Amino acid sequence: MKFLTSLFLLASLIYSVSAHSSMSYPLPRGHPLNPNAPVKDYNCITAPLNGGVTCAPKPFPCGGYPVDTQFGTVLNAGEIFEVKFYNPGAPNPVPSSNQGRHNGGLCEFALSYDAGQTWTKIATYHKTCPDVFFGWKVKIPENAPSCTKLGQCIFSWSWINAVGNRELYQNCADVKIIGKSTTPLPKIDITKANLPMFPNTITPEGDPANTGNAKGSGPLASDVEANLKPFSTTNTQSIPPPKKPKCVNGAFKCKNSKKSPIYTICKNGKNVTLKCPGTLVCDQKKKKCSYK
Repeated sequence: MKFLTSLFLLASLIYSVSAHSSMSYPLPRGHPLNPNAPVKDYNCITAPLNGGVTCAPKPFPCGGYPVDTQFGTVLNAGEIFEVKFYNPGAPNPVPSSNQGRHNGGLCEFALSYDAGQTWTKIATYHKTCPDVFFGWKVKIPENAPSCTKLGQCIFSWSWINAVGNRELYQNCADVKIIGKSTTPLPKIDITKANLPMFPNTITPEGDPANTGNAKGSGPLASDVEANLKPFSTTNTQSIPPPKKPKCVNGAFKCKNSKKSPIYTICKNGKNVTLKCPGTLVCDQKKKKCSYK
């Protein structure tokens, strides 16, 4: 008993190095609490796919964790259940606990019938997700067909954080799906960003009630309502695509006459007006300030 207690305390200490939350229901691949996981990641299961200070980058999809030895969760078409999150550093959290939730952001829940090659997004939560203090309702589509081949049937949680480094998190659970439909679900891809293989950078809105890591304001009522409607492509939309920049970063342009000290330079997709110092004037040919 002393050995098991010491082992648990050691695991908790190692696991708490990474302060972010992980999905705890359904239990994902590689999770230390998953009895069906052939490999248990005590240190980096909560880390983003980008990696971290003590965690190497993980491959998309699903972090590269091996398939469970058997199904741990059975989901029925039309079933409504609550996704739960768990923070290893605070197994009994209080509202002020550091969850590493980075002011929330964009959470998406999806199914895959082909081992993560394609996805059907079935629920979206904006701004306030994730948070260990709340359950996040998800509905399996009424027209979801059965999926009973271990390794092919995946329930995914992906998260793009609102505050901090631009990252992409994902946990994948091996689930059995029981349904009556014989028609495949439409492909509705999850938001892919903030990884070298997905060069687009996205910063979603965060929780207005909590700009840090403590307890937030919970699921938005509008999101819950949308996620529990009969399945369609209209209630699974995420944040809009980023706006096209107004200019090319670094673009230089003199204003007015050739001898004018005023010029513009493009920074972060927007033109910024500046003035050459002293007696220098704008030189369009050299694309810099120079003497008359």
